[in-house]
Amino acid sequence: MKVAVSAKGKTLHSHVDARFGRCSFFVVVNPESMEFDAIENPGLKERDAAGVQASRILMGKGVDTVVVKNIGHNALVTLDGAGIKVYVGAAGTVLNAIEGLKKGELTPAEQPTVGFQDGLNVTE
Repeated sequence: MKVAVSAKGKTLHSHVDARFGRCSFFVVVNPESMEFDAIENPGLKERDAAGVQASRILMGKGVDTVVVKNIGHNALVTLDGAGIKVYVGAAGTVLNAIEGLKKGELTPAEQPTVGFQDGLNVTE
């Protein structure tokens, strides 16, 4: 299993980024071994389609689960179409997010949690 967490940094102790398409990094974790790799998100500075671009990057990395605080419509549709599970409500660090996923504390995304281009306005 490969789980991608939207993050502000490159480690398990980095804080979860509130954004998906415009997060700084994705920390891709194997929840069983806790081995991880960080991917810089080139969509960070994109004006349009950042969520779709981020989704495609993760699809190319073989990710099967995404854990985020928030996700927009286009990213959710793209990930869902690729068979990638999305969980929302992550908070704290990447490690906290992975632990929350393992414990079943995160919510499967059934709809977007933010509006169109909301990631342009989020600063947390």
